[in-house]
Amino acid sequence: MAYSLPHDLYLLLESALNQDREKTDVVARAIESSIRAIDDKADDKKQVIKAELYNDLRNELATKEFVRAEINELKTEISTLRSEFKAEIKHIAFMMKVLVGCAIFGLTLFNPAFMKLIEVAFK
Repeated sequence: MAYSLPHDLYLLLESALNQDREKTDVVARAIESSIRAIDDKADDKKQVIKAELYNDLRNELATKEFVRAEINELKTEISTLRSEFKAEIKHIAFMMKVLVGCAIFGLTLFNPAFMKLIEVAFK
C-alpha cells in the first residue's frame, strides 16, 4: 500500500530541517518507508492470525459426518426405547386384565346374592 506524508507534516519537517528540501525529502521517504514496512508486517501478522483462527474454528465446528453419526446414534436409541415401551405397555395391559379379572372374581364371590345362589346350588 502506497503511503505519502500529509502536506502539513511535510511542511513541518521542512521547517524543522531549516528549509533544506533535500534533507526533508530523505526524512519524508524514510518515514514513508517505515510506515510501509510496519503496514506490511501488520498485514503478514493479520494473515497468520486469520489462518490460525480459521483452523481453530474449523476444528471446533461440527462436521457433517459427526452430525450424521450423532443423528444415527439417536435414531437407534429412540428405536430401542420404542421397543422397550411397547413391551412395557403389553406387560401393563396384561396386568390390568389380571386386576380386572381378580376384581370381578372377588366382587362375584363375596356378593351375598351370589353366595345364596351357590348355597342353593350345592344343597
